[in-house]
Amino acid sequence: MAIVHETFRAAYDESARLVRAEVEPSPERVAFLADHIDLALLMLHNHHESEDLLLWPLLLRRAPDDAASIQRVADEHKDVAVAVDRAKAACTRWRSQPAAAERDELADSLVSLNAVLRNHLDDEEGYAVPLAARTLTQDEWNAIGAHSRAGIPKDKRFVVFGMLLEPLSTQDRAYMLSEVPGPVRLLWKFVGQRQWRSYADRLRCP
Repeated sequence: MAIVHETFRAAYDESARLVRAEVEPSPERVAFLADHIDLALLMLHNHHESEDLLLWPLLLRRAPDDAASIQRVADEHKDVAVAVDRAKAACTRWRSQPAAAERDELADSLVSLNAVLRNHLDDEEGYAVPLAARTLTQDEWNAIGAHSRAGIPKDKRFVVFGMLLEPLSTQDRAYMLSEVPGPVRLLWKFVGQRQWRSYADRLRCP
């Protein structure tokens, strides 16, 4: 879970910088960037939804002595959800009217989301992740990951995998690749990496 957090720590700050750089973007550039931001927000929504459904209830049942602290960390999702909704609404407005005011509103909303989210991720990693590591089975961890992935459009899954791998250390990247089925690793090697590099180049070098 903490590995995935690295992507979230990077994605919204980078998106804010990319949006601010667009003084007179083409319609194609606006659509591409807005789609990217919507995808990054969807990833976070799915991740938190999987925790709300499959992580927090398990921890509350299995570690009742820690219930207050578990609930405190879980409740932080509400503040993150408000910031996500604000960013989604700002992205919709910028998509339809990519003027300076809408651009700045979107960038500001992403910066605000990043601030709220980083505090939550630090809290979660400092308390909930170690507790979950002692409490959950591997099948239960796998179910959380599967739920998060299920909501990602199939044509974006290699892009998402690239986003997840990119900020990782060599060791963590190797670990994540080892956790996916062999056929998926082959597809990533021969198809997915190329798809991700093309996407990343278009994102950062319009």
